[in-house]
Amino acid sequence: MSPVQLQLANGPAVKTRYQTLPLHNGYQFGTSMRTTAVGIVAEVTPHMASMNSHAQLPAKQCVARALEPSTDNPTLLLALAEEYITSAYGKPTGGELIERETDINLYYKLISTGLGCLNIALRQGRLPPDLEARTRLRYASLLYQETDNYMEAEEVLSQGIALCERHRLRDLKYNMQHLLTHVMFTTNSKASLKFLDSVIKDVEAYRHTAWVYAFRFLRASLSLRMPFAQEGFMATNQFQIITSLADSKGDSIISATASIMEAMTHVRRLNNTENIEKAQRALAVARSSQLSSLFQRIPQLASMMHFVDISCSLQQLDPPQATSKMQAMHTMLDASAESANWKTGDGSFLVPLSDRTPETSHEGSISTGALQTDSTGATCVRLDWLPKPEIYALGYLLSGAVVMPRNTMDGQKSEQYLKEAKRMMSEDMPSFQTGSLSISEPRLIWRRTLLCQVQIYLIFALCMRSSWPVAKEELSKLKKLAADLPASQLEPISIFTHYLEGLVHQATGDLNLALTIFQSSIFALPASSTTHAIPAIVQPHRDLSILAALNTLLIIRYPTHPKHTLFPSLLSRLEAFATTNPSKNIQSAYHLLRATAPPTSNNVAASGIVKTKQYLQSALQAAKQCANNQLMCITLNFMSWKFFRGVVGEQAEKSAKASVSLAKKGRDTLWMSVAHGVLADTLECQGKGEEAEMVRREGWEVAAKLPAFMQREADESRWGD
Repeated sequence: MSPVQLQLANGPAVKTRYQTLPLHNGYQFGTSMRTTAVGIVAEVTPHMASMNSHAQLPAKQCVARALEPSTDNPTLLLALAEEYITSAYGKPTGGELIERETDINLYYKLISTGLGCLNIALRQGRLPPDLEARTRLRYASLLYQETDNYMEAEEVLSQGIALCERHRLRDLKYNMQHLLTHVMFTTNSKASLKFLDSVIKDVEAYRHTAWVYAFRFLRASLSLRMPFAQEGFMATNQFQIITSLADSKGDSIISATASIMEAMTHVRRLNNTENIEKAQRALAVARSSQLSSLFQRIPQLASMMHFVDISCSLQQLDPPQATSKMQAMHTMLDASAESANWKTGDGSFLVPLSDRTPETSHEGSISTGALQTDSTGATCVRLDWLPKPEIYALGYLLSGAVVMPRNTMDGQKSEQYLKEAKRMMSEDMPSFQTGSLSISEPRLIWRRTLLCQVQIYLIFALCMRSSWPVAKEELSKLKKLAADLPASQLEPISIFTHYLEGLVHQATGDLNLALTIFQSSIFALPASSTTHAIPAIVQPHRDLSILAALNTLLIIRYPTHPKHTLFPSLLSRLEAFATTNPSKNIQSAYHLLRATAPPTSNNVAASGIVKTKQYLQSALQAAKQCANNQLMCITLNFMSWKFFRGVVGEQAEKSAKASVSLAKKGRDTLWMSVAHGVLADTLECQGKGEEAEMVRREGWEVAAKLPAFMQREADESRWGD
């Protein structure tokens, strides 16, 4: 719906971003919202004065009486405005409110009345300069938050900046410029960044160091929202400039913060070895500051560092190192659980400057805005990240990802972590109880997105141990969760949903439907592969497309399949994508499929047994590097069947027993039955008929638990085929 222009009596037009609702005083608002894309590792943003629901103007207690000629009308209007806005922000703004039209109407009635009071107070022109400047900042912030009146907000801020320059209200001017950058970015991102660069030059010329930090953090944050690759480089460059300046000024905690955020940016940008190494170097710079006591005061910053560190190990596929880092993260989060340093609900935290950094000229106490003072009186840069419940839920998600390769061997610990993350995200909703709807709704969407990510990991964990009925049930829950997401957040989730749906259909015997899903356009491979690193946000889609192609090959691999003619060309085309992929799991799966492909379709494998051994060796080596127990089990089973079938010797028996051991650890019913069959055949060749019969019987008992379409006749000659 196009924005609607409405008129307040004797006031400016208000253009809203919402579905039209008729309200009193001439304003109209509605039920839509403004959202931003968020990844599993959420973006840290510099705090805006405009986004602080506690940024209230000084107000006297209002008295319900008729206005008298001597009444201070502007002061009363400001007090009334804060009463209305506080009342609106004091109402629940979570998912429940979104569904109740009556409450939405009341919310926007209160906001519209508050805006009207502020507008009239400004137009009367009888406010002292400092109070007028604060009023303009408050009015502009509400226009930016609650409406689409960006042009009016720019005009109000421009007038306020001129007022501050005339009366030397430096901090208020910088806060207005900070907000004006956000407003301009909404309508013209390039012009906004150009304006911000000019502001940074002025602030640096005046050597207002604290504000240099604030504006450069803002420049980095906005750069990360730009779609261009060079802006990612600009963000890391800003963090490096902040680190260098902070080191020269003795602001160790500022330096560490910039280094950690630089590391996060490297992890987000490109999924390659070079960027991971850059991220680890940035984390090393942060650790070198020896800030253990300060990290205890800022648990958000400490948790951020642990999250980025674990993400590096996960991308490097180093399970032992990731496990060690996970344990360190648990120690930190457990120690901080009862800390009083968690701010309530809004996810913001203060990064203090050292005593050596020159103080800014405060127009009164700074309790709101990009710069604030903490309880000790120190000047701090305020940053917005995640509230405490979301940080702990994200910690559980990362923990589940770390231990997932050993989920079946460690008592399903990965699933326990993921279920705890689900519980926290489903039950703990304090950050959405009150405040601005324009802030609460995007955060609620982010929570739902994170909950979908947790659900995806949980379904993969269930598939790894062949718990297909439960996986199917959880997949239905995932679809229901994703249905409430906006299109920008739904697309990456839907890719995983489609793949998991095809995987469950394939595992439960509906091969035709599975093949239809895997061959859908959503999993189409690019026209050509590239050896260059691709953006980290694109990598999951590329990986799922490769996996869908691998699943397709498994379905059509037999010559009797109607689409088997596609097998050779798809296998050949997939090679360039799979062998250069950074994931060792994908490399292992491809080499295994190549080794087991029918000779008539695999020209390379048909050329001799040497190539088959090379593929199997590559598959086994890659599976060991990423600790993929399932791939190791399948590879060893095939090696035993391929090379030791009918062979008498100790090595043949050891190989078959190793396959059984891996299958039991993985609790994979299918491969347990196959491994028992291979071992039984091997023992029979060794002349151990009684032991072979016992192993075969155990394999039959396991096979009886498989779905009907997967069970085979108890024919000794068919074991291991």
